[in-house]
Amino acid sequence: MATILVVQADPALRRAWTAALRDGGHAVLEVGDVTEGVRHAREGGIDAVILDSVDPSRSARALVDELERLPEPPPLVLVSSSPRAPEQSAHLGAAAFVPKPCSPDDVLHAVTRVVSGRPRSILGDLALDDDENTEKRRLDQL
Repeated sequence: MATILVVQADPALRRAWTAALRDGGHAVLEVGDVTEGVRHAREGGIDAVILDSVDPSRSARALVDELERLPEPPPLVLVSSSPRAPEQSAHLGAAAFVPKPCSPDDVLHAVTRVVSGRPRSILGDLALDDDENTEKRRLDQL
């Protein structure tokens, strides 16, 4: 079980994501804005952060800055409908990106991958061989 911080302004989405995460066996702290999220991040004990952001370059930056100050920062899962969100997600160093519209199960699956140590690349999952040269060739083909 992991402790997940959900930062979501929409109460209905926040409740739906929280229910899915709890059903998935996680403890959840839910907040409605980045300021509250930063406060919880400072307190520690967070295994992953889910942030829904219309404009990830603005509101997410404060939270990411605070997470980076922690000795062991929790990974960030960014959820957004912005057309630039995948690029911004990578720029922010998010461990996963979930495009909106999405279901609560989509959020749960992303968090499960991240907290289990199997984050999904922004570019998608790649089937890579153990051979370093094969791995490099496949990445070069992207």
